[in-house]
Amino acid sequence: MRALGRDAVLTARAQPVATATAAVVVALVTLVTLLTTGRAAATEAAVVASIDAVGTRLVVATDTTGEAGIDPATVRSVAALGSVSWAFGLGPAVDVENVGAGRAGPVPLRAFVGDLPADVALTVGRLPTSPGEVVVGRAASSALRMPDVAGAVSDGTRGLAVVGQIHGSGPLSFIDQGALRPAGADEDVPLRYVYVLAGSATGAQEVADALRALLVAEVPAAVDVSVSDGALELRDVVAGRLGAASRQTMAGVLGVGLVLVTVTMLGAVAGRRRDFGRRRALGATRSAVVALVLVQSACAGLVGAVLGGIGGLVALRIDGVAWPSASFVGGVLVLAVLVTLVGSVPPAVAAARADPVRILRVP
Repeated sequence: MRALGRDAVLTARAQPVATATAAVVVALVTLVTLLTTGRAAATEAAVVASIDAVGTRLVVATDTTGEAGIDPATVRSVAALGSVSWAFGLGPAVDVENVGAGRAGPVPLRAFVGDLPADVALTVGRLPTSPGEVVVGRAASSALRMPDVAGAVSDGTRGLAVVGQIHGSGPLSFIDQGALRPAGADEDVPLRYVYVLAGSATGAQEVADALRALLVAEVPAAVDVSVSDGALELRDVVAGRLGAASRQTMAGVLGVGLVLVTVTMLGAVAGRRRDFGRRRALGATRSAVVALVLVQSACAGLVGAVLGGIGGLVALRIDGVAWPSASFVGGVLVLAVLVTLVGSVPPAVAAARADPVRILRVP
């Protein structure tokens, strides 16, 4: 078998035109596949990633009556799950005003339990470290007339120091309209909302089920746990349509490549008819001739796939398009080599079944 492989490699080198032609065909197939389907795959991944942002992964538990009494321990229990990226809870709203600016406001102040996620970005100052400190949203700082985000707000019974400004994005943009303070360690804050971010969009429903199971509340029936079903359906539709279009394009390119490889190898086999006839006359089996043609084709296909893959990735980079995943690129290279082998089967069988006596007969 090793001798057969060595003989096939030497034969491929001895026929540079046929080998190079097959390699160029495979390289073009790989290149076109990456420039079309690869581009589409990268676009699909980017679109799905944007849909997979906080909106599709967010699970929200809401106290619909204001009397459910959601225990803060729920946040700690849910945040400990491996499928959860972050979790925090918000208590009831209390109006606060900036007494230093002629009672500017009011804006809603809520106590929060847990750590604020990265989607709530700190833009000015620092985060509060005690129940007597607050951060205000961008819109809230304007309503409180605090352009420098410094001063104090009051709920009518006590004053709280403003230490920073935050900005919520996406589904958490509502935070811009109010102010937040951390709940004290010994403070029993009944939560009105619990926000949980699932690790993936496909796992959002499982996280919602886990949240229902771990929920600690005085009236659990008054708590509604919701996920973004519409966004999840949109994700599946977009991924399905983009994926179907990519698969159709790839099938067309590979089909054309299969035909071209078959024609190329038929020409190469026709040029070596007398060589194959000599081998058969000297005792070579039909399977040995088939293997010889397939190994020669595999060598050309491997070289062509690698060159086409490199060329495709370079072209995508020059065009400013993100590369598809490594698994996708590897799959394209493997498919290109397989197309070469499949396209070489008919010529290989034809060479093996040819009558050596007729081929070697001298007129």
